[in-house]
Amino acid sequence: MSASASPILTQSVPRLFFTMAMPIILGLMVSGLYTFVDAIFISRAVGTDAIGGVSAAFPIHMLMISISTMLGSGMASIISRRLGANEDLMASKVFSASLQLSLLVGVGVSVLLFLLRENIFSLMNTPAALLPYAMEYITPIACYGLISFSYGTLSENFRAQGKNVLVMQLMALSAVMNVLLDALFLFVFEWGVEGAAWATVLAISISLVFALIMFNKGEYRVQFLWRYFRFIPAIHKEALSLGFPIFLSYLGFALMLVMVNLAIANVAGADAQLLISAHGIFNRTFMLIFLPVLGMMIAFQTFAGFNYGAQQYARVKEGLKVAIWYTSVYGLLWTVFMLTRSHWLFQLFTTDQTLIDAAVSMSEVFFMAYAVVGVRTICPALFQALGFAKPAIVLNALHNYFLLLPALWFCSVNFGVAGIWLTFPVVDIIGAIIIGIYTTRYINKLALKKDTTQYSEGEKKAA
Repeated sequence: MSASASPILTQSVPRLFFTMAMPIILGLMVSGLYTFVDAIFISRAVGTDAIGGVSAAFPIHMLMISISTMLGSGMASIISRRLGANEDLMASKVFSASLQLSLLVGVGVSVLLFLLRENIFSLMNTPAALLPYAMEYITPIACYGLISFSYGTLSENFRAQGKNVLVMQLMALSAVMNVLLDALFLFVFEWGVEGAAWATVLAISISLVFALIMFNKGEYRVQFLWRYFRFIPAIHKEALSLGFPIFLSYLGFALMLVMVNLAIANVAGADAQLLISAHGIFNRTFMLIFLPVLGMMIAFQTFAGFNYGAQQYARVKEGLKVAIWYTSVYGLLWTVFMLTRSHWLFQLFTTDQTLIDAAVSMSEVFFMAYAVVGVRTICPALFQALGFAKPAIVLNALHNYFLLLPALWFCSVNFGVAGIWLTFPVVDIIGAIIIGIYTTRYINKLALKKDTTQYSEGEKKAA
């Protein structure tokens, strides 16, 4: 199907955005539920120190995810715009070269993390009681880079073509297998934290096999071409520059987790072990809540890349407004819930009331400004989708690197544990204001561009 016949370029934007986002959101939610259930299983089967150990190891896992996502999302940005411009051969060339790079990088990352994992935990000042659990969890995870990076590239290729239902199926398969294997390894075989890690590895491996089968059986505009399965500097440079903003965003999240754990260890004294465990269950809950926002961001990137490639600038602007509206309303609803009923979620992990109360105290401050999450996530995604790497990098780096990490250090040193949690809503509001102003100025300039024959008659009159 040619780009001009694609519903991404013709259907009503609010309705199209909803239909594009829902399969991704459902897939992410199913996938996210496995991490949520995984934490519940670990806490119930092994104990609260175990979930604290997994929480300490999670930033390393996030580092792997951030590198894989950088490679895949940068590739997807190029593919979407090439398909929008009817350049299918070039899109296939980009995919084939990117797959080769992801395999090489995945192996390299696994080797480095496996060799350096003890040193990393030492630098993170992981409490002695949590260290054995952290080591048990991260060792299998560090070894599956080849599998996880390959899976990420294939999944992003499907997403870039608008095959969101297939992406949802892959996520659902991974999540269901992970939950089933978790239950088997933790409650039947009693393998402990290491069993939870192996459940993740095996679940992703199964999903990779299914993705390869679907790719070989299906008819897609993007094909794997052996002659381009090689190092192509121009493609890799563009993909890495476009994926770097997402890398910064994911890495910033991982660094935030490290900084929070370090801050707790430095200022909480005897309560450090309890608060790190409480932050572990809070963080798993937050990740589940954030996934629909991520799904809407992914759908918006595909939409914006297609329409920008087809010079449908008015639709890009409208899509931005729709995406921010949906994500902001979603964030506001969760703000209300987490400020009043967050204990309902934390009670699923443990019966330890002290641990529950600690997690509730975190959430009551953290979610005070969650309604601005749409501006913080959708606006930087716009620039990546359109191929503008520099503003995408700056906007993604702004929240976590220029604002959040310095503020975390300052507030924890000067205001103790309470200052750690207060940092988040303050930085969220400041970051959203700056990002919103910058994006508004750009999108107003984009609206001045005249579309070509891709416009509908109504859009021509509006222009």
